[in-house]
Amino acid sequence: MLFESSQDLLYIVLSLCILWFTVFLCWLLYQAARVLKNANEIIENITHKLELIVDAIEYIKDRVDKMTDKMGVLGGLAGKLADKFIFGKLSSKLEEKITERKTKKTKKRGRKKKK
Repeated sequence: MLFESSQDLLYIVLSLCILWFTVFLCWLLYQAARVLKNANEIIENITHKLELIVDAIEYIKDRVDKMTDKMGVLGGLAGKLADKFIFGKLSSKLEEKITERKTKKTKKRGRKKKK
């Protein structure tokens, strides 16, 4: 006979259960390793994309800084030109008007004193 007692059958069933449990644990560890590998690849991909975004932002920032430097020079030049041509002419016209008023007032005072 193959089995001398029911205890032999129990040992065979237990050994098969341990074998299947071991196979299940190996499969579970394999799946966990695949999940962790995929998560690592996703994190590396996101890190790479974030580095590209940071590089693009730094490039744009550098371009804007250079542009603002140039605009500052152009703004200063435009301000000087405006002072020289527009405000200079306005101030000279204003000074002419002020001197005209002063001369008119002094002429009026001179006439009043003569009377």
